[in-house]
Amino acid sequence: MKRVEGRRTYERGHGKQMILGAREKRRLFQLGACLLIFFIVFAARGADRLARFRSELEGLLKTDANFSVAVDRLGWALQTERPLGETLVNLFSEVLLPKEGTPLVSRRDGPAFLAASQDLNGDSGYSTLLLGEKQQTEQIPRPSEAVPEPETSTPTPEPQQPEEEPEVVIMPYDGPELPEEASMDKYNLHLEEIVSPVVAAMTSNFGWRQDPFGEDQSFHHGLDMGVPTGTSVLAFGAGEVEYIGESDIYGQYLQIDHGNGVKSFYAHCSKLCVRQGQEVEAGEKVAESGETGNATGPHLHLELKKDGIFLNPAYYVALLPS
Repeated sequence: MKRVEGRRTYERGHGKQMILGAREKRRLFQLGACLLIFFIVFAARGADRLARFRSELEGLLKTDANFSVAVDRLGWALQTERPLGETLVNLFSEVLLPKEGTPLVSRRDGPAFLAASQDLNGDSGYSTLLLGEKQQTEQIPRPSEAVPEPETSTPTPEPQQPEEEPEVVIMPYDGPELPEEASMDKYNLHLEEIVSPVVAAMTSNFGWRQDPFGEDQSFHHGLDMGVPTGTSVLAFGAGEVEYIGESDIYGQYLQIDHGNGVKSFYAHCSKLCVRQGQEVEAGEKVAESGETGNATGPHLHLELKKDGIFLNPAYYVALLPS
């Protein structure tokens, strides 16, 4: 051991020397004395003070103290032969009594670490920035997480079956008694397609009427539709031409058998375009209208029969307003 300029030097195991001057020894002594007095005062004031001190000490140890930095600084001081006492005093001040504005590193059980963990776990919408003993909170908007809507299976509606048309629809009628071969009710014809032979206004209805060539009432078995001479007359439905002919009353006429007991009759034609036994389609031209026979003007006289019963054609054709 030798003295160098008032300081003591000691040989270290790895060949370097650690210098401890009088100033450093004095500060270490002061630090130890302060700690001793500190514990004596608290011990003298009673168990309650000691308990409070313990809780405060535990809270202090859980604060955001940068112990890793303190260890690094202590190692750096020893390697660079800095005064050890001064280094310990500064570390004590910086670690346990940090100045305001000094950034610290949180312990795992300290408030900064807990706040950061809470923020990362999504329990808080705030990011906590610790500046010394003060805390400043800054709200950081989180991206809205799209919550998938629960899939709802929409039941596929079953295709609605068309309501079956009744065989007979009873129609209101309060006129004179009808002939046995006629009906004012609407029958289901069971035809795949029906076509209005002409589209026109009705000039004479089906049923009882004033005879245009006499003074008495007579039953009109068909429907008169006023059209100019030469208007195309179309087949009411598909079928076979049952017969064609000409008479003083009906002029040129024809009848088509559509099957299912349904027949259509066309009269007062100016021209017949089909022959007996010919197959025709619904809507096919079968004649041209006129005023042949017993007629007061050019028109088409149309009759419909179902199983030998005369029906009102107005239920099945297209009529224009009179």
